[in-house]
Amino acid sequence: MSANPEPPVRLTKAEVEAILSAFSPADWQRAQSIANLLNLGVTGWTPSDLLQEAMVNLLDGTRAWPREVHPLVVLKTVMRSIASNARKHNQASPIDANTIVDPLATDEDGRTAVAHGRVDLTPEDQLSGKQQLVALYAKLGGDKDLEDLATAWSYGLRGNEARQELGWDVRKYDKERQRLQRRLNEFDPDRRPK
Repeated sequence: MSANPEPPVRLTKAEVEAILSAFSPADWQRAQSIANLLNLGVTGWTPSDLLQEAMVNLLDGTRAWPREVHPLVVLKTVMRSIASNARKHNQASPIDANTIVDPLATDEDGRTAVAHGRVDLTPEDQLSGKQQLVALYAKLGGDKDLEDLATAWSYGLRGNEARQELGWDVRKYDKERQRLQRRLNEFDPDRRPK
């Protein structure tokens, strides 16, 4: 008796192409939203670059597409890995993205170009951020839990740190987090944090 051969653990190129070709516009929107989040802090990449690189890696076999795993989970995993590698590369790089060299300005000896720090957050960005925060609180409609969570997030607290600061259990935090995410999506569906 011959045993049935096991199917390969990873999808073939043709299977990957078929899955990506079957994506609906909503699937692509979700994939782009995931790319927007995962691209934060990655210098020199746009979210679209990240999504494109993930698809290229999956199609050329550089990255494996495991069988029976939801396509968006696969894309998210690959994009997270690519973004993580890019961040590590940027941190190890001798080039500081926040420093620019002015080739026309030199020091006293006239031979060395002057380096200047660069500020990406302009006064206009700060004002816009404040205006958006006021609009967001108006959209939250006085819901104390959502306002408290938004405040915690504005201070950079996330996950367990935010939950502990607010004194909430895991269930309450998760429920309020989901509610706030929905409100944020209603407030600005195309938002992309700076």
